Amino acid sequence: MSLDTTEELSRRIFECGLAENRELDAVVTELGARGSSIDVFRQELLRREILTNWQLKRIDEGSKTGFFFGDWKVLYLVGAGTFARVYRATHRKTGEVRAVKVLRQRYVTDKATTENFVREGKTVMRLQQENIIRIHEVQSDKDRTFMVMDLIEGQNLRDYVKAHGRLELMRSLVILRDLSAGLSYAYKRGITHRDLKLSNVLLASNGKACLVDFGLAGGDKDVTGESEDMVNPRSIDYAGLERVTKVRRNDKRSDIFFLGCMLYHMLAGKPAMAETRDRMRRLSAQRFKEITPITSLVPDLPGRVQVLVNKMLDLDANKRLQTPGEVFDAVDSIIKGIEAGEQDESGPGMAEAAALRQHEARSKEEEGNGRTLMLIESKQKLQDLFRDKLKEVGYKLLIFSDPRRALSRFEYMDPTAPRPAEVVMFSCADMGADALSAFNFFATNDETKSFPAILLLTEDQKAYLKQAKLAEHRRVAMLPVKMKELRQLILELSEKSSPSVR
Repeated sequence: MSLDTTEELSRRIFECGLAENRELDAVVTELGARGSSIDVFRQELLRREILTNWQLKRIDEGSKTGFFFGDWKVLYLVGAGTFARVYRATHRKTGEVRAVKVLRQRYVTDKATTENFVREGKTVMRLQQENIIRIHEVQSDKDRTFMVMDLIEGQNLRDYVKAHGRLELMRSLVILRDLSAGLSYAYKRGITHRDLKLSNVLLASNGKACLVDFGLAGGDKDVTGESEDMVNPRSIDYAGLERVTKVRRNDKRSDIFFLGCMLYHMLAGKPAMAETRDRMRRLSAQRFKEITPITSLVPDLPGRVQVLVNKMLDLDANKRLQTPGEVFDAVDSIIKGIEAGEQDESGPGMAEAAALRQHEARSKEEEGNGRTLMLIESKQKLQDLFRDKLKEVGYKLLIFSDPRRALSRFEYMDPTAPRPAEVVMFSCADMGADALSAFNFFATNDETKSFPAILLLTEDQKAYLKQAKLAEHRRVAMLPVKMKELRQLILELSEKSSPSVR
């Protein structure tokens, strides 16, 4: 609809709620004496910051909605993606400036996409760390779902690399350190990103790198609700990686690989893998296997940085760096070494040996990752031993002397609530047949039979093996047990845990 006069434009602005009549009348009165045209009126509205160019354009296009989401008034568009648009907005009461991310109109009736969008917002609201863009609220207003986030004055990493080409070594490493710090914080709270790429990183004006868009955040649970062959386009690269590396879907180490791709891109000025929109090419194994060695593109790269890149991009997930915390420790060590003027360990095997030492020296606290274990054991000495040794590696341990009290924790469980423990250990050392009976009940009860469990037996209790209801996720460990072997078994069983009970 064409707006030809200042009166028509003023009326439309007022109807849209963008300005009060007194503000508009004041501008008209002041300009009227000079015989102002509508174009002069427009310029004066912009000069006085009553309206923005984006708002004026929307009004000219005939839009009457989309200027407000809840209490937030949109100033202009700052970014757009497949599923949502991001606006700079100001709170109509406090004047506070934030970014408002709004799910696109075409997904209003798409329940799965809307739920995923809300889940992202509520997931990230729990994360308050300087390298993760903070989300303050998630709301719906007139069927439009949106989230309110901190506004970062800067640009995304993809645009930055496109403009600068190869980044300086220290700049790349500092960005990686920022990102791994944010990912490690989330990881310790059971959250992985699942959509790491340069465009999901914002560089603030002070140089700090921040992660955005946890739209596929998860860990053990399939967040797309689709089969691998019908994977959401945003996770297709992850699906391709996990297919070629033969790990289970949503492997937590996939984030490390794509974080390595980002480091590669920053250092080399070009992506590690060919970029394409073709779905089948993105799933192709060759795309992952034919990554050009970083040294072919950056021959002067220090040996320890070469090792870091290679450790992150290893297609054997077990040889890859295992957690964001390991990445942080490695890159932080490299940065401090460079700053201190240390000679690079780039001789034959030296950088690899240094990386191995770093790998072995990683923080033990990340192994347990804040997970809860349950031990049913009546001997105080054994209780203390298990508590001390497992607490060292980050586990929280619930200990019960009475099997019945322990099993009561699993009664009438809310399927949406966290489960009482990742793995339950039944010790027969002192309780003998009582512990075996509790283990077998746990193995046959409908509410608990999917849960991982370990039966702890002494050498003279081997006869219990014939009676124990064992399975792939219910195993035996012999006492006295080597704690390193027990920890490995706990990790293995955690990986086999059924998503349906998470």
